[in-house]
Amino acid sequence: MLFCFVLSFNAFTQTKPALTKIVAGPMLGYAEHKECMVWIQTSCSKTVTLKYLELNGLSEGEMTITNKNENLCLPWISKFIISDLKPNTTYTYEILLDKKLVPFTYDLRFKTKKVWAEWSKEDAFDVNFLLGSCNYVNDSLYDRPGKPYGQISDIFSKMAEQRTDFMLWLGDNTYTREADYSSASGIRYRYLHTRSDASIQKLLSRQNNYAIWDDHDFGENDANKNFDLKDVSKECFVNYWGNKTYGENGKGIYYSFRQSDVEFFMLDDRTFRDESELEEEKFSHKTQLGDVQLNWLKNKLKHSSSTFKFIAVGGQFLNTETNKESFNLYKRERAEIIKFIAEQKISGVVFLTGDRHHTELLKYEPNSQPDYITTYPLFDLTSSALTAGPSNILKTKEAENPFRIANTLTVENNFCGIKVTGTRGNRQMQITCYDKGGIVKWNHVINESLLKVK
Repeated sequence: MLFCFVLSFNAFTQTKPALTKIVAGPMLGYAEHKECMVWIQTSCSKTVTLKYLELNGLSEGEMTITNKNENLCLPWISKFIISDLKPNTTYTYEILLDKKLVPFTYDLRFKTKKVWAEWSKEDAFDVNFLLGSCNYVNDSLYDRPGKPYGQISDIFSKMAEQRTDFMLWLGDNTYTREADYSSASGIRYRYLHTRSDASIQKLLSRQNNYAIWDDHDFGENDANKNFDLKDVSKECFVNYWGNKTYGENGKGIYYSFRQSDVEFFMLDDRTFRDESELEEEKFSHKTQLGDVQLNWLKNKLKHSSSTFKFIAVGGQFLNTETNKESFNLYKRERAEIIKFIAEQKISGVVFLTGDRHHTELLKYEPNSQPDYITTYPLFDLTSSALTAGPSNILKTKEAENPFRIANTLTVENNFCGIKVTGTRGNRQMQITCYDKGGIVKWNHVINESLLKVK
């Protein structure tokens, strides 16, 4: 009835903590109709037990994971995959370390997905989620001199107050430093340090979390497929996140998931990436996604019947006004994707991106660029940065990007939320940008009719 997946982290050398404790979590990973993942990292405990109870019901269960570390006080990751649950049902749960209950100052709950299909006579249910990128947690031993680059992380408490269905982490979810990405132990240390940040724990427990990566949680700055320790980076990414799948045939971290009539295509922009500085005129097959992932994306898009199809990737997709790392340095591949969307008459595509340390909503009308040949407008929402330092875009020509929707440029720590609501045939998505204090900076509404193939 229950299945558990356990991962250990053996490469740390630490002074033995005095007490059994939770290092990080619990965090909610993916959720399906009859299944949910709960992630937790502990230290100095022989057993980790999760007990759950259906809210206002009688269904209950319990599962225990035994620590197999030779040294019990090394950080230990447990992934509880709780199965045979009821759809659209809320469960409360508690955590016990060595049979002792761990107290929390907030409630611990998870919820399974509601069943809905296109042929249903009912309208699709609402979807409400957060998104953001670029989380830099200061570490004085390894940070650059001077003013700390990471900002105050109170933003996470404001995000937790939103009580949304899930969170999309759009890359640079942790920042490896020069002392980190030169060794396996350094990369593992950085993931541990970032995840154990106290300010983020409540947010991780409040909704399901889905993640992709960009260069700083993959390797060095602007890293590509030739990064020496990419296998270690993937090991850490898989250990610290709770996605249901990771790539195909053991390669990459891309995947998709669906909620109501909304589908998400979560891309990997690093594992297969050619060097961004290669000239496309001389290197005609230059790629960011790789052939296998690109074919996967095309087939997934064609198969999807969802009203909105969100393509999430670490770097900006549509922006033609930047020379920063983005699909503007991979124009051939970008044109191929847009051409496929147009020729296959795929409606409802919206791009969600991170990386830039500012937030903006770009809109490209049909044929506004030679390769932008869809019959409906294309949107790219960039959401950044959560806690990393803001960009210097206001000092550049890009500040006047003519394709940016007015008043959406946000150059401060912020996060975004998207709510998909409405009846069949009249669904709409409302994008809201919040500052670090949870105050609304701007809103923008896109109706499904605007994204229909004409």
